[in-house]
Parts: sequence; structure tokens; C-alpha cells
Amino acid sequence: MAEHSAAYSAEEPSTARPAEEPSFESLENDIKNGVINYIDYNDFTGNEIIDFTGSYRIVLQLADDGNLRKYLNENFSKLQWEDKFRIAKEIAQGLRFLHVNGVIHRDLHPNNILVHDNHMMISDFGLSKLTTSDTSNTSNSGSILNGMPAFLDPQSFINSKFSFTTKSDIYSFGVILWEISSGRKPFQSLKRYAIAIIVNSGEREKPIEGTPIEYEKLYKQCWDNDPEKRPTIEKVFDSLDQLIYKPTDSHVTTEKPSGGLLEKIISEKIIKFYDFNQFSNHIKISEERLGSVYKSKWEQKGLTVALKCLGINDKFLNQKIADEFTRKLKLLQNNFHHNITKFYGLTKDTSGEYYSMIFKFADSGNLRTYLADNFSKLQWGEKLHMAIGIAKGIKYLHDNGIVHRGLHSKNILICEGRTLIAGLGISELMNDTSLSTSVTRGMPEYIDPQCFRNNSYPRDMKSDIYSFGVILWEISSGHPPFKFFENGYAIAIHVFNGGREVSVEGTPIKYENLYKQCWDNDPRVRPDIMLVLECLNGIQQNYLF
Repeated sequence: MAEHSAAYSAEEPSTARPAEEPSFESLENDIKNGVINYIDYNDFTGNEIIDFTGSYRIVLQLADDGNLRKYLNENFSKLQWEDKFRIAKEIAQGLRFLHVNGVIHRDLHPNNILVHDNHMMISDFGLSKLTTSDTSNTSNSGSILNGMPAFLDPQSFINSKFSFTTKSDIYSFGVILWEISSGRKPFQSLKRYAIAIIVNSGEREKPIEGTPIEYEKLYKQCWDNDPEKRPTIEKVFDSLDQLIYKPTDSHVTTEKPSGGLLEKIISEKIIKFYDFNQFSNHIKISEERLGSVYKSKWEQKGLTVALKCLGINDKFLNQKIADEFTRKLKLLQNNFHHNITKFYGLTKDTSGEYYSMIFKFADSGNLRTYLADNFSKLQWGEKLHMAIGIAKGIKYLHDNGIVHRGLHSKNILICEGRTLIAGLGISELMNDTSLSTSVTRGMPEYIDPQCFRNNSYPRDMKSDIYSFGVILWEISSGHPPFKFFENGYAIAIHVFNGGREVSVEGTPIKYENLYKQCWDNDPRVRPDIMLVLECLNGIQQNYLF
């Protein structure tokens, strides 16, 4: 592909196409005039590309070192400030080329910065637009809002018709500069919608000890809330070009990696471990925050099980997280409760890299899909039976000092007519580790609003009660809360401002009062799980079946 070429989206022509978007006619003219190189599809042989239909595809260079986030994760301890400056300058140089040629990227983040031979390359122009001015007329969209909010211009959160500009790219680049200085993703302990709320309120990541003051000032200018105060890419590039590293006695302090913490709990027989070869017939059934879930056959025991891949290894764990992780798994392994999914132990995939948790397979899916498929047939007695089962499971956890921290309708499984609590908040427990980008949508509608007000708020048992209140409403309605909201950020802001779902006609008044108590904004008003269970049992007396 030519070094200086335009970026086009290969979409079907439409009479409604905005004026600034390149048409197929302009694409074909550029090909004829040699502005864009054309490569015959037949030049590719074997398995080099996957077969496709349609007129055009963009051919890009393959980056052999992955993306910037992966590169920082694997190499940060070896990087000197001279290396970090070089990385920043190379990205700035690419961004300068785009802006000079009238292109706004609109989706700049470390996963879109590729690394090849240790050099940085900006990629993924699926959201980019050619423009003849400093702004793009394309307004905010659901695809943008479902991206990476830490890197999005805060103006896009409060204005649905916001037009991304070159200054929006500068904001994103400022956050990238911070990530280069820290080696970790911004606000890594927060979910995406919580990030949107705190960024919208003006909060930014804290500078890392040992960062050169000129570099710190630069990224703070870039991520200023006022686009007019952000520098142009020319000024950013000049500033980076002038930076000279000055030695400092300050260093970034981080917790030491586990150094074999999972191996330790396995070798000490705290958690049972099974050879991966005992499992066969793997069928992928879902994709979750930390990895995929597979339905598998456990030959030796004649069981169908679910293997939940953690997607982590020891380098992602510190002692505190490993201790809590172990405590939860010990409770699951050594005890049995009818409303908690059965945990058998751990296994490790054939690559020897990642662990999977072994659970009993739930034959009827999760609560959300079960309600979608069966709600029209459910009577109130059956709804109460499900709610009581979940409450019993929560009581068992709370009685053993365990806070779930991740209760929602996808973490409630249905097996042989019983509701089983799954997950135990393992994803939330791992949330402050350096993990790959999640492919699973967050679920802000179930999260204690206190977490939105205070990003360091520790989820406690009353947080579980809040989540259960929302689940109780979902059982009464048969559908997910706020299903008509466009995105998770809108839900988070709505809940943050006190918004709740509307009661469903025909709901028993005591049941309605109960879930409203559970989701009260003030944790002190929420009942404990024992009172919730007593109330549900009392209501059930009127609906015995």
C-alpha cells in the first residue's frame, strides 16, 4: 500500500451518505490515478487471507509485536524514559500525518496502536472520517460509546450530537501518554460506565512518581476538559521532540507479581487440580470478562462440566488478590449448598499458560435467558421460588463472610429447576489487575450507586443487596432493567442520579416494597439478607403451588 494513502470504508453506496464521506467513485478514481495501490485478490494464495465477498478490502502491514497495551505489559520493566519518549513521538508523528491530511481518527487508544519491529503504527480507521475542516460532522454513536471511555473526549458523554474533532484525538493521545508513563491502563479498577462518570466530572488519572515534569504537563494539557485549551498535534510533537530525560531518584512503585501463587495453593493441596487431558468435547458456550466458558465432558467422572477460563496467569496476581481468590474457591470446593454452583477445582490448558475453574454444568442456562424463554408461563409462586433460592445462596455466602460483588442475572444459573449463584465476583476481584480488553459488556444497572460516587468504595454485603433488588425487579418483569437505554454509560448516569426501574403491574405490593428497600440509594436503609429471606418466605405463603 502506498505510504501516503487515504483511508476508506468499504460500505455500500447510499443516497443518504454524508457529504464528507468518500464515495466508491472517489475511491475508484484514486485507484485509477495511483493515489491508492490496488492489489489483485488473486495475488494472494493459500490461507493468507480469509475468503470474503464485496468490492474492496484494505490491505495493511502485519504488526508482529501486537498492540501498545500488550507491548507495555510485556516490556515496561525494561523501558527507560528515552524509550517512552520515542514511543510517544512515533505515535505523535503518525497522528500529525493524519491531521495534516484532514483525517480525524476518533477512536485512538493503545489497542489501536500496533507495534512492529519496536516501532509504533496507528491502525483501525473503521471509525475515522475524512474532513475538509477541523471537525467531523458525524455525531456520537452507540458504537463509539461502547468503546473505551477512558480515551473518549468527555464532551461526547454529555452531548449526543457531539462532533469529534482533531482536539478529540489530542485528548485520547493525552491519555495514551499517561499509559506510556505508567505501563497500565487508566482507571483499571473501574468498569467502563464508572469511568465515564468520573471523567465527565473532571477526574483524571494521577501522575506516576518519577515522570518528567514537562511530560506530565504535556499530557495534562492534552486531556484538558476544554478542547480549546488542548494543543495542536504540531505543538505536541514539538514538545515531545524537545523533551530531554533528566535522571530522578523517584521510581514507580508497584506490587510484586505473585511468583507462583496459584502453583503454591495447588502444590499445598489447598485447591484440587486436575489434568486438562481428563476433559474432552469442548464446546464454547459464552465469552466472559476474563475468558471463554466451555461445556466439556469429564470422562473419568462421567460428568458434563463448565470450564471457565480465567484468562490470567500468576503475573497478574498479587498476594492480596490471591488470598481472596483462594478463600472464595476453598469455600466453594469444601462446602456444598443447593443454591451455589458446584466447584470441583482447577485445571490448566494445554499451553500451560492459563487456568480454568471447573464447575457443574447448568442445563437451563442463566436467569436472563430463562426468563426470556419462559416468562409467559411463570406464575408468581414460581417467581418467588426462584427469588428465595437466590436469597438462600446469598445468605450462605454472607454467613461465611463472602461478598459476591458481581451479582446479576447472567451470574444466576438454572439447573434442574433450582437457581444457582455463579461467578462469586471473580471478574470483579481481578478487575484491578492488568488484563486484556474485555469483550463482555459491563452491567451498571446492578452496581451499587455508591461505586459511581466514590471510585474507591469497597463493595460490601449491602452492595450485594442492591444488586439482588434489581434482580428481584427483573424476575417481576421478565426483561433486563433499562432495556431501552442506548448504552451502559447512559444507564450508569441515570442510576447515579437516582433513577430506578418502574414497577410492573400485578407485582405483589410487599414484593415491590422489598426490592425498593434493597435498591435504596442509602446502604443503611437496605435490609440484610436474613430480613430479605424472611420477607420473601412470608410473601410465598400466599402463592404456594
